[in-house]
Amino acid sequence: MHTFAAILFLAMPFTQAAEKHPWASFKPGSYAKMKSTMQTGPTKMVSEMTQTLISVDANNAVVEIETKAMGQSNKSRVPMPLKAAANNTAAAQAKPVATTNETITVAGKALACKCVEVETNTNGMKTLSKACSSDAVPGGAV
Repeated sequence: MHTFAAILFLAMPFTQAAEKHPWASFKPGSYAKMKSTMQTGPTKMVSEMTQTLISVDANNAVVEIETKAMGQSNKSRVPMPLKAAANNTAAAQAKPVATTNETITVAGKALACKCVEVETNTNGMKTLSKACSSDAVPGGAV
């Protein structure tokens, strides 16, 4: 069984360990909105997510994440260390398949992006995900 996902927004900082953190160069109040569609077999789910930078200092960023899906809304605040952790279990299990530089147009604006395809296999379920990031977007996720 194969599942295809559009975005790995939380995993992106770990795939860019040597680079700067996606929130480090933005000011509090910066935000990014994302709409994604995930389809697994005949089931299709549309969700919307807004990430807003609440605070940032030399060591940490606090991001408020509001998610809307299936008529439900959820809001949470997530502290994010600006320096990558030495060991990330999810990143360690994922196998990068391909890394590309692409230009993606969002809301009429062309963005230079770094895209990574990652394959995971958990309990016999194979997942292929593609995530793109850009320094021009708060949080990096495109």
